[in-house]
Amino acid sequence: MYTSLILSTILLSCIHGGLTIDCPKSSTKWCDNKDIAQACGVVDQCTKYVWNIRDVNDRVNLTIYYETLCPDCRQFISTQVWNAYQSILSIVNISFVPYGNAREVYRPETQLYQFYCQHGSDECYGNLIHTCVINLYPNTTAHLPFIYCTESTDGDVETVAGQCAEKTSIDYSKVSSCTQSRSGNQLQHVYAAQTEGLQPPHQYVPWVTINGQHTEEMEQEAEKDLIGLICKTYKGSNPPAQCKKNL
Repeated sequence: MYTSLILSTILLSCIHGGLTIDCPKSSTKWCDNKDIAQACGVVDQCTKYVWNIRDVNDRVNLTIYYETLCPDCRQFISTQVWNAYQSILSIVNISFVPYGNAREVYRPETQLYQFYCQHGSDECYGNLIHTCVINLYPNTTAHLPFIYCTESTDGDVETVAGQCAEKTSIDYSKVSSCTQSRSGNQLQHVYAAQTEGLQPPHQYVPWVTINGQHTEEMEQEAEKDLIGLICKTYKGSNPPAQCKKNL
């Protein structure tokens, strides 16, 4: 389909936040997501002839409730979520809620929330870093590469965050300022409230909702084949090539 729109095969590669994405040889994949389209030099064509055809109301809403040092969360984000981001971003809105199984206590003397996390204070700090990055860089294409980098890299939380920020064009000085501010504390509280307000209540992490809904069957399918689940849920008339493989 895309061959008729784009006359020549462009073999380029781009660096998105320090992560190299090569232009696929097959033109049918060039409009699978914006990073690939940029690598192929066809963003304008994909926007005009492919992405604008997909009704924004048809996009699947995927929300991931997680905590930054949870092994299962790290595995899920660095494999299933990252693969979906690379392949089918044009049909899905991906949202992250970094809180998980933590709990919070409001301290009147400081007028701040104190957080207690399943994997200790390092995880609370990691959650706060992710919270600030998401707030400072709200576009998925800006914050997801950072989240992927930190979740797929072992090491000291602060060191890894700084290294991943540099790789993904995140201004870590702004992130650090956010983590030390009342605003950052309040932002973390918002995610706490969002997590505690889940219906049904979350029992574990990662906890996935699709269009605001959660079932055990959906969770198991997401952890096994997230792309397949999103493609099956998508009701638009023009699914990306990766979805056609899953039909």
